[in-house]
Amino acid sequence: MSKKRFVGLLLIGALLFVSQLHAQDAVPLSVAPKESKGFVMKEVEKGVFEVTTAPNDAVIEFAPLKEQLPEDVAVLSFDYFCASGMEFMVVTVNNDRSRIEENMIRLPIAEGWSTFSVDVSDKLKQLKSPNDFLSLLIVPNAAKPTTMRIKSPRLRAYTEKEIAQNRQKAEREAREKRLNYDIDVYLKKDHPCQVTDVKVTDEGVEVAGNIKGMPGDVYLCEVPMFGDLTDLTFITEKKIDKPTNFKLKFDRYAQVDGRQYDRLYSRWVLAQKSQKGYLICSHGRYADDVKAQYDLPHEVVATKKGIGGFHDGPYASDADSLQATSITVNIWLGFMRLTPSDNSIPFEYNGKTYYADKKTIDGFDKTLQFAASKNMIVSAIILVAPERAFADKAAGKLFEHPDFDPAGIYTMPNMTTLESLNLYAAAIDFLASRYNRPDKKYGRIHHWIAHNEVDAGWVWTNAGIKTPLRFMDIYVKSMRLLYYTARKYNPHAEVLITLTHYWQSRHNEYCYPSAQLLDLLLDYTEAEGDFKWGVAHHPYPQSLFEPKAWLDTEATFDYNTPLITFKNLEVLDAWIKQPRALYKGKEKRTLYLSEQNPNSKDYSEEALLEQAAGMAYALKKLEACDGIDAYQMHGWFDQRGEGGLRIGIRRFPDDKDDPSGRKPAWFVFQAFGTDREEEAFEFAKKIIGIDSWDQIIYKEPIAMPTQSK
Repeated sequence: MSKKRFVGLLLIGALLFVSQLHAQDAVPLSVAPKESKGFVMKEVEKGVFEVTTAPNDAVIEFAPLKEQLPEDVAVLSFDYFCASGMEFMVVTVNNDRSRIEENMIRLPIAEGWSTFSVDVSDKLKQLKSPNDFLSLLIVPNAAKPTTMRIKSPRLRAYTEKEIAQNRQKAEREAREKRLNYDIDVYLKKDHPCQVTDVKVTDEGVEVAGNIKGMPGDVYLCEVPMFGDLTDLTFITEKKIDKPTNFKLKFDRYAQVDGRQYDRLYSRWVLAQKSQKGYLICSHGRYADDVKAQYDLPHEVVATKKGIGGFHDGPYASDADSLQATSITVNIWLGFMRLTPSDNSIPFEYNGKTYYADKKTIDGFDKTLQFAASKNMIVSAIILVAPERAFADKAAGKLFEHPDFDPAGIYTMPNMTTLESLNLYAAAIDFLASRYNRPDKKYGRIHHWIAHNEVDAGWVWTNAGIKTPLRFMDIYVKSMRLLYYTARKYNPHAEVLITLTHYWQSRHNEYCYPSAQLLDLLLDYTEAEGDFKWGVAHHPYPQSLFEPKAWLDTEATFDYNTPLITFKNLEVLDAWIKQPRALYKGKEKRTLYLSEQNPNSKDYSEEALLEQAAGMAYALKKLEACDGIDAYQMHGWFDQRGEGGLRIGIRRFPDDKDDPSGRKPAWFVFQAFGTDREEEAFEFAKKIIGIDSWDQIIYKEPIAMPTQSK
């Protein structure tokens, strides 16, 4: 094989580093200036190019190189200056934009000249022609124009640091492959012994089980949440003396490497010793029962109408006007601090003092107090930003998952060390104790939505490249941490998995089908003990820009449907009511539609009426599905940062003609569930092309798979 290749590449790698280093043997690239009505590009000084997005994305083309590249060329580097940063960047070949979602890399803020470097080695072999050229697609992080300067684009070999990083990456990938295999075997195996019950009180933990006369010594082992069961990460090992049933008690807290650990979060598993170490002989089991500090009433939604992303402000009266009885509230954990300040609230968790940013907490208080005054059911969306977005960088570093890729907007919380686990638990404990007081002094949180759209975790809950099983293995720990922490104070707290409209299909190769994640979640709860989890689904239309969901071609009325949108909500309704999905086989789980609305393409009369008809259609489908508990509409207002969408029921707050004005969809939503519903919805029938609302309801049985694991 030739040791020379023609230049050209397609980016799929990850950000390697930002530094001031330059390779001595770099091959320079030349910029081919161009402009379009979507952006402006000019050479401001020799070799320095300025690109202004306006507000669309921009493309920087590099002139084709006729020379051949050395075999060791593997990295694209360039120097750039961008005070605001960019949403993401993608290097393409010949401006080919196919599959760009899989190749996105975030371009960090650079308030001085910095170097951006990307590994592109695995795509070089795909380039054939000497006329191929590179193009750099830059997407801004705001709707307003954004300026970036670029100079010295070049191709080069790996540095020693990058070679070491690649070696570490290969080791991580090998470990991921092994863990995935071990977890799959563990979940599917019919183990001979069983841990049957785990009770947690203020004083301690009681673990019961049955070793069923297993020959040889059997040990009850404790797997901390920061460890991996299949890696045999045990902090407690106790020999079982009885031949069959056993019941053992432990202190509530353990000391691990000088830090206090709450056994509330532990898994308990039975194992036998062998020459090669322990052999697992049961599934692990988490806590079944947690004694709550308060005997709070069980509150449920009074109607199906809710508001997503709610906050107290000038239009909070919409809660009354729309008769909304539930809301979602975004809770960013960036309020956490490791050191005190004049604007912080100190609190203790597990023997350590942490600090919460008072200004942020005051904002949460205001919204949640308002909701409590209206007896609204609150679902808190728990969002964890990566280190780069934290005010306290030390806290952000502990929160960020070790495999986080910079392409992600949010990170999966880091639960791989006790220090990080305690920080995450401390944040949730602060919120749960504050917002579950019997007097509702600060408000109430009823449900905890575990992050955002985890089937698109690559973007919204990033833990690096993971198989569906490995991702769920991490995610279910986060769900349980939220659940058990909240249940310390509220005996009715629930945690919800959050999913997009992709069902049997997926957004890109780094994402997952929602149906697969739900199936895996059921596998885990069947194996390791059920808990009160539910679903927060986002059934947007097939195209987020198209309000006429009844036209969706990828939303079918069967379990194998690629998407679940407003058109086929009956599939989701059937899923939540199937026997396998019931909590402990008896009780339907909570199912919210927690983020969705039809779009208005603009503010013309036709577009606004199409959005309103789309809203009427969605609400009539919702009305027919008794397994769906509520619809928290998103958005409340149109937002400039949503890529041109106008999915709110109020206009843009800065709209020149009618700032924050109520759209026709507002009045449709208001009428839903009242004696004015039929009259207010009548106009939509003509737009949809029906004579009766009965025509849009699918009434045939929808079969669900019956097998588990």
